[in-house]
Amino acid sequence: MATRQSENSPDPEEASDWTDAVLPESLSLCSSTTESDDQELLEETDDASAASDVEQLDDTEKADCEFFWSFLACPEKELDAMMRFLASLRTVCKLRLEGRYLPDGKLEAQHEVLLREKFPSYKCPVKCLGRHTVLIIAAKSSETTDQIRQHLSPCISYICSLADQSEMDTFDVPLYDQLQKSLDSMLQTLLHLWPGFATLDLVIMKALMPCINSESVRMRRCAMERIATLSKVLVPAFLMEEEIRDDDFFLEKKSEIFLGQLLGHLTLCYAEEDEDIRHGSLEVLHAIHRTLAVHHGYEFRYGKPKLNTEEGSWDHFCPVYAVANTLVVGSLLSPTEKGNFILTVLEGMTHPKVSNIEVVANTCNEVLTDKSSWILVMPQIVQSICYHLESDITESLRDIVIRTLLQITRSHPQCIVRTMLRDIPWCNRSFTIVWQTVASESSLAVVTVNSLLKEWPHSGHDSIASGHSCTTHLTIRHAMHTILHLPSTKGCALLLMRKLYGPLLFEVSFALQCSQSGCFNLDRNTTNNASCANDIRFAVENVKALFHHLMDDSVVEDIGKQGGWNMLMNLETYHKGVAVLTRALANMGSHCCAMVLEETLITLCQRREHSEVGAMAVFTELLDCVGITEITDYVRRSSILSLLQSHLQNQNSVMRELAATSLIKLSALHTLAVALQDLLPGITQQLQDAPCDTGAAAMTVLHNMLPQSDKQRMASIALQLPELLVPFFLNESGRIRQLSILLCKDAMEMAKGICTWNMKKEVRNILLPLFFHLHDQDQSVAQASQEALLCAAKLLKQRRLQHLLKNKQLQSIGECLLASYCSRADQFLEQSLLYLQSLQETLRLEAVRFIGEPRG
Repeated sequence: MATRQSENSPDPEEASDWTDAVLPESLSLCSSTTESDDQELLEETDDASAASDVEQLDDTEKADCEFFWSFLACPEKELDAMMRFLASLRTVCKLRLEGRYLPDGKLEAQHEVLLREKFPSYKCPVKCLGRHTVLIIAAKSSETTDQIRQHLSPCISYICSLADQSEMDTFDVPLYDQLQKSLDSMLQTLLHLWPGFATLDLVIMKALMPCINSESVRMRRCAMERIATLSKVLVPAFLMEEEIRDDDFFLEKKSEIFLGQLLGHLTLCYAEEDEDIRHGSLEVLHAIHRTLAVHHGYEFRYGKPKLNTEEGSWDHFCPVYAVANTLVVGSLLSPTEKGNFILTVLEGMTHPKVSNIEVVANTCNEVLTDKSSWILVMPQIVQSICYHLESDITESLRDIVIRTLLQITRSHPQCIVRTMLRDIPWCNRSFTIVWQTVASESSLAVVTVNSLLKEWPHSGHDSIASGHSCTTHLTIRHAMHTILHLPSTKGCALLLMRKLYGPLLFEVSFALQCSQSGCFNLDRNTTNNASCANDIRFAVENVKALFHHLMDDSVVEDIGKQGGWNMLMNLETYHKGVAVLTRALANMGSHCCAMVLEETLITLCQRREHSEVGAMAVFTELLDCVGITEITDYVRRSSILSLLQSHLQNQNSVMRELAATSLIKLSALHTLAVALQDLLPGITQQLQDAPCDTGAAAMTVLHNMLPQSDKQRMASIALQLPELLVPFFLNESGRIRQLSILLCKDAMEMAKGICTWNMKKEVRNILLPLFFHLHDQDQSVAQASQEALLCAAKLLKQRRLQHLLKNKQLQSIGECLLASYCSRADQFLEQSLLYLQSLQETLRLEAVRFIGEPRG
C-alpha cells in the first residue's frame, strides 16, 4: 500500500501487518507483481534498504543493464538493437523493483550526464521510454518530476497511436509489441516507486483516457489494454491517497472530476462491440469498485481497523456484487463523480462505437437514483440534453436523454430551471421540448413552476430603463407559456393558483412598460413593434391559459365580452382589465380570494415598479370578495395602511385612485377603526394642496372614520377640518361639495363636549359659505348644507338660526347672520366676493343679494 510517512506514522512492518489483516489479498490497494516483494517495495519507497542487503546480479542481468546504458549513450537505431534495448529496459525495471539494482536511486556519474541531455522526442518512442526509465529509477527530485510530467503523456499517447500503423504494416509489429510491454513495465515501476508522488498517476490516466475515446478501434484497444494491465496498481494509486489525522488513518480520493469522466468512458467502452475493449473495461471497472469499496467501507485506525458494514460482511464489497447488476454503483460515488459520469456518458453515447444502448441506460439509471448535488456540472449536463433533443438521434438514445432530464429535475429542480433560463435561448427548439417534457408529469410540473416563480427577477423601482433587454422576464414568460398550455398542468394551476395569479398579471404590466420604454428589443439596437406586441400577447395568453385551467371556458369568454383581455394589452387600461379578471376570480370562492389577497399584500409591500399598479388593482377588487375577518387579519399583519396613505401622493393618477378606493373600503370596516386612527392625521393633510381625487378620497375616509374613532384622540383633527374643507365647497363636483360639507358636520359633532369653545371659533368662519350652499343647484349638497348649518347653530346656541332652518325660512338667514355677527362684516364681504365667481348662477345671485343686505 502506498504511504506517506509523518511523525505519527507506524513502523512499515507494523503497517504491513494490520493492512494484511484487514484487506483480502485481492483488494490490496497497491499490490505488486509478487506477494513476496511487498515488504521490499515498502522499503524501496522509503529509501530504507541498505546496500549490504542487495543481491548480486547474474551475468545476463549485468549485460542487460550495461546495454541499457550504452544504448542511451549512442545513436543506435537498428531494429535488433532497439528490440534488445526494450528487453533490457524491462530487466532494469524488474531489478529496480526487486531492490537488487540502485536500491537508493543514486546513479553513477557517467549516467548522471544523461539527465542533463535534451529529452528525446516522443516520436522516438524507444529512446523516450529509455529516458523516462532513467528518471524513474533515479532518486526523486523536483527536476525529474517536472520532466516526467512534461514528457510522459505525449509519449504514452504516441505509443497508443502506433496501433493503427502496426496494423497497416507501416510500423514493425514485433517492435510495437515490445514497446507496449516496455511501456507497461516502465509505468508499473513508476507507480510502485513513486506512489502518489506529484500526481504522476493522474498524468498517466489523463494520457490514456483520450486514447480510449479515440475514433480508432485499435488505439482504443491498445489504451484499454494498458489500463487493464496496470489496473491493480494504477487505479488505487490514481484514486486514493493516504492521510493521517489525529492518529487515524484515512483514504482520500484524489480527483473526483476525473474519476467521474473515467467511469463514463469505461461504461461507453463496455457498450462497444469489440470484445477486447469490453473485457478490458470490465476489468478496470472491477478494479475501481474494489478500491471504492475499501474507501467506502473502512475506517482505518492504528491497531484497530473497522469495517463499516452491517455485521461486518465483506461480501458487501465483493467485486462480483459491485458489477452484478450494473457497471457503476452510484452509492459509492460522490456528487461530483456522479455529475461528471452522467455528462461524459451523455456526450459520448451517440458515438457510432456505442452499440449496446441498454448498458448505457441501466448504468445511468443506477447513478441517477441518488439525489446528491451536481451543481458544478449541471449546466453542462443541461446543455448536452438540449443538444441531443435538437439532434436526430435514435428513440433509445432519446429515451435515455428524457429519463435523465426527468430524474435530474426531480433531484435538482431549481438548478435545472436556473440553467435553462440562463444558458438556453428561448427561441431554441430544445427550450420548448425541455419545458414540455418536465411538465408532462403533474408532480414535476408543480415543482418546475415553483422553481420558475423563484427565479422571477425582483425588479426595483428603477429597473425599467430604455436599452434593457429584459431577457430573464422574456425567457420565463416563454417557459410559462409552454407549460401552462399543456393539459397536464391543470392540477398544477389549481394547486399554485395563489402564487401564479399575481405574477402572471404583473408580467403583463412589465411587458407593457418595457414596450413603452423601448427595451424589448433582443438586439438592443432597434425596437421591433411587432415583436413587442407578440411578447405582450404571450404574457396575456399566459393569464388566459391559467383561467382556462381554473374555470369554465364560459368565464374566459365572459371576460372577453367585458373587454378584459383587450384592456390588459394597453398600459392605460391595464388596471381596468385586472379589475375585470379579479372580479371573475371571485367565482372560485372567498377562500381562494383570501389566499390571493395575502400574496398580493406581500407584493405590494415589496414595492416593485412593474407590479404596483396590478397589485393595487387586485387588492382593491378583492376587498369586496374576502371576509371582514380575513381582511382585518391581513391588514394588521402588514404595512399596507401606511403604504396606501403614501400612494395618495403618488404621481401616477391610477395609483392615487386605486389607493384612495382601497382606503375608502377599509375605512368602512369597523374592525379596522383602531388601526386606521393612526393614519387620520396624515390623511387630513391630504386635504391641503392635494389633487381633487385625493382630497375626495381623504374626505370619504374621514367621513367614515370620525364617527367610530376615539373622540379624545381625534379632537385636534376635527378642529382642523373646517378651515381645510372650505376650499372644497366651491368644487365643480357635487359629490365633493357634499362630502366636504358633511365632514364639517361630523367634525362639529365630534368636538361637542371636548373642545366646544375652540370649535365655535372655527365654525363661525364657515357659516356664510354654508348659508350660500343652501341654494346649491345640487339638492344633495343643499340638503347637506342645511344639516351642517343646523348643527352649527346648535353648537353656537343660535336659537333664531335654528328656528329659521327648521321652518325653511332661507331668505331670512342672511339677515340673521349679519345681525348676530356684525363684527364679521368684512369677512362676510370677502367670502361673498369669492362666491360672485361661482359657476352656479344661484350662488352668484345669493352672494349679490347678501352683499346688498342692509347692515344694522
